[in-house]
Amino acid sequence: GKGGIGKSMVSSHISFALATQGLRVMHVGCDPKHDSTRLLLRGRMPTTILDVLRDNEFDLTNISLEDIAIESPLSAECSGEIYCAESGGPEAGIGCGGKGVIEAIETLRHFDAYRALDLDVVLYDVLGDVVCGGFAMP
Repeated sequence: GKGGIGKSMVSSHISFALATQGLRVMHVGCDPKHDSTRLLLRGRMPTTILDVLRDNEFDLTNISLEDIAIESPLSAECSGEIYCAESGGPEAGIGCGGKGVIEAIETLRHFDAYRALDLDVVLYDVLGDVVCGGFAMP
């Protein structure tokens, strides 16, 4: 969908609603602006997966799951748990936004995040327009 219409707001509320039902949720923001998880993290802007990878020269042996997936403080207010991750990406108009999303998903897979955190639901908040592929309409 078009940028600015509330996709991140809706997806954040869905993540929280699922956690209030006792589910363990991972909310993955897939927008280079990395603001999808802001509500779930009470205004905090997390370090993106792509930034963590860059800072460590893409050497996964220097990175842990805790570096890229942050538990939301809202977990304390519900019977489930919410973990947040942001893919990150290039500056607007530069590079390939889809590549950041692919790197993020591959990194989460590398750490077996879905099993390691015993998740019930993974919600991907995708950006409105993807350059270089990355996502396709069903």
